[in-house]
Amino acid sequence: MTKSLVRNKKEEGMKETVDLIVVNFNTKKLLAACLDSLRRFSGAPDTYRLWVVDNASTDGSVTLIRSLPWVTGIFNRENRGYATACNQGIKAGNAPYIFILNSDTLVTEGWLPPLIAALQDPAVAVVGPRLVSPDGYLVGAGVVGTETAPIIRGWGVPDDPALFAEPTACLSICGACLGLKRALLPELGYFDENYFHYFEETDYCYNARRHGYKVLYVPTSRVIHLVNGSCRNRRRLAAYFRQSKAYFDRKWQIGEGDHEQPAKTAVLGDDGRPE
Repeated sequence: MTKSLVRNKKEEGMKETVDLIVVNFNTKKLLAACLDSLRRFSGAPDTYRLWVVDNASTDGSVTLIRSLPWVTGIFNRENRGYATACNQGIKAGNAPYIFILNSDTLVTEGWLPPLIAALQDPAVAVVGPRLVSPDGYLVGAGVVGTETAPIIRGWGVPDDPALFAEPTACLSICGACLGLKRALLPELGYFDENYFHYFEETDYCYNARRHGYKVLYVPTSRVIHLVNGSCRNRRRLAAYFRQSKAYFDRKWQIGEGDHEQPAKTAVLGDDGRPE
């Protein structure tokens, strides 16, 4: 028996431009809102295919996914981790542009065209949008600086349109919404499945840059991100972070303690402001 079941296998000759891939684990309510926003704001239905990779949820998510005829589900029998689930979705699709989204995101009107336009530049391998919390604080505008001293731009400041308003080549961008090119998979490969949770997107961005490509922050694309909405267990998150960081540091030969904790590990305070 395989570890996953795929609903609605892709048909021969499909011509979608984009594969939209959402990874889910026990976030039924958030997932429903995320999928609704994707359906409303991602353009004509025949231009994209929407996938959900479910990591053995027990909260009714599977029933939800199966009830939506416009969603293709991949159902794992166990929680295989985020990186592996992303790769399952990527391998199941065939569109030239790939977008990986957390289930705690809400896309907004016009979010997709600027990202696709940015990916059409041969020099660009990875793109990401401006990420904003539900209460209007920045939670993703790219990571700049150096590999030994990365700087997370604008974390927790009010979402002023004048801030970080230009497309910017970055060290890495937040994996809550990440755009990739299928044509580069033979060269760059897939997500490193040694990461169960955290750092898989940072790893992919570093890999792309080491191959000579740009990782681009695109501010004209705006996505709402409920930070850590997909997991509220801080102790578990901290353990995942430590494990993934240790592996990341060994792989990229970055000294322990030199790499700043990424934005996605933060949580929203009682007032809705990112902590």
